[in-house]
Amino acid sequence: MITIQDMCNSAEVKDSSWLIDSGCTNHMTTDLTLFKDLDKSYLSKVRIGNGDFVKVEGKEAIEVETLLGTKTFKNILYVPKINQNLVSVGQLIESGYSIFFNDGVCDIKDKKGVLLLSAKMMNQSFNFNWNEVCLSANTFENNESLLWHKRLGHFNYATLKRMADQ
Repeated sequence: MITIQDMCNSAEVKDSSWLIDSGCTNHMTTDLTLFKDLDKSYLSKVRIGNGDFVKVEGKEAIEVETLLGTKTFKNILYVPKINQNLVSVGQLIESGYSIFFNDGVCDIKDKKGVLLLSAKMMNQSFNFNWNEVCLSANTFENNESLLWHKRLGHFNYATLKRMADQ
């Protein structure tokens, strides 16, 4: 599992920015280190923006530590020849996430409607970077949820919310 902390502290991590892409059918990454295991028997090709085909050299799930706890993203394609990690809008929707585009911001929410991340539009694209999520996670001050998160041994926020509701 790759945690935000690991990504913030590792000098070996490739560019961890991800492009939210409504045109790609699958999540794709160039970063082999994101995979705990990789099914290298999955071989395929994908068409990229210029019409060329590039090799898919495996497929597997990755886990990312978010402010909402550990999130697993399934069927991530390992495509070493692309130049940008891609998040498929279609695949997110099929997995139960909601995507909202408004006023130059893309918000991605989980099945319960809880905000997973926001990406601001830059150069007519929506990119996010787990390192920036890490930095923004440390900017919350006087936040009661953060206080209880720390007091209770770093429970994830979904569990804290469930405890508060009960």
